[in-house]
Amino acid sequence: MTTVNHYSLADRYTQEQGRVFLTGVQALARVPIEVLRADRAQGRRTAAFVSGYQGSPLGGFDQEIARAAKLVPELPIILRPAVNEELAATAVMGSQLVATQDDQRYDGVVGFWYGKAPGLDRAADALRHATFAGSSATGGAVALVGDDPASKSSTLPTSSDVVLVGLLMPVLYPGDVQDVLDLGHHAVAMSRITGLWTSLKIVTAVADGSGTIDLDPLRIQPHTPDLVVNGQRFVPRPDAHLLPPNTLAREKELKDVRLELARRYGAVNDLNFCPVDPPDAWIGLAAAGYTFKEMVQALHRLGLDSDAAIAGAGIRLLNLRLPFPLHAEVVRRFATGLEEIVIVEEKGPTLEQLMKDVLYGTANPPRIVGKEDERGQTLMVSHGMLDADKIIEGLRRRLAARLGHRLTPSEQAWRILGHQNEVD
Repeated sequence: MTTVNHYSLADRYTQEQGRVFLTGVQALARVPIEVLRADRAQGRRTAAFVSGYQGSPLGGFDQEIARAAKLVPELPIILRPAVNEELAATAVMGSQLVATQDDQRYDGVVGFWYGKAPGLDRAADALRHATFAGSSATGGAVALVGDDPASKSSTLPTSSDVVLVGLLMPVLYPGDVQDVLDLGHHAVAMSRITGLWTSLKIVTAVADGSGTIDLDPLRIQPHTPDLVVNGQRFVPRPDAHLLPPNTLAREKELKDVRLELARRYGAVNDLNFCPVDPPDAWIGLAAAGYTFKEMVQALHRLGLDSDAAIAGAGIRLLNLRLPFPLHAEVVRRFATGLEEIVIVEEKGPTLEQLMKDVLYGTANPPRIVGKEDERGQTLMVSHGMLDADKIIEGLRRRLAARLGHRLTPSEQAWRILGHQNEVD
């Protein structure tokens, strides 16, 4: 066992290898630092521009960015809090146009917009224009969106999925603090490769959570998918001429090229994967980000307390760290041989509809249930935070008919379910 003799709170931003303790918000603040360091290791001189509007669950993010920037003065990280979210989005859009200027001072500028879900609603028009304009191959643009599904510190419970999908903005959904850092790297890399703005969906439990994470400059090494357009490899070029007919050409590129590249990026980098994949699986359980971890916890409470136990019950799991856009082949491989798929997601059936679209019309598709079962009865609630306590009853109902004899919920789980006897 290695003993650490000297540790400083500043290590969370200055240390480049080893392990550090971070909150979710602090992990977000570290993302620009890691991106710029990785660029310098590859001979690129880049800068970071951060702008947004504060609000929980990302409250304090601007202060953490300011602290982090002071600790790494050798890295050009510029923070400009905005008076509103749409002004911040327009400013970050401008950071991508640096690459089109003859007098640019850096090889590229990576831009970060931050705001909570109501701020995303407010800034939607500015973000839509920014998405059409696109991001730079040497910069990249990422929207950090704070979701508060249980209304812990917001006037209303929120979920940003529908808006982000409507904006055609790839959604990366971290499940814990390590995921924040890892998917932050992928968000920037994907934006640079595709020319899309990407997004990180940060729910309250992840933003407020904390943990020890592993640092390694080589931990995330993105694989680059290629797409040939008109005989040439596609390289994104931001373009702020947002008037017809140019906008129609940008729309075609956005849907036919850039989103397709995002799908390929997710596939070649295994952003969506099956951590449990028995060859004789009869049922598949799919969830994204933090909800996936809560779903696994619910299975543990039902007595399936290890990957081996889950696999032995014939259950295949799909962890969707990139719920949008979905790569059809990944979903179809997951569905192969299954009788049923259960989609576990908070709020509305966004992921459920996306997976149904992929599997519709395929030969012998499995039954897909999510918010409701095949009889129209509620299976997974669409209000509040969908944690293990609320997931466990729906899972029990889908598993009990075949696995009732194997389910041995803990005393705590029985209290949640209101049962006193064993599952029939």
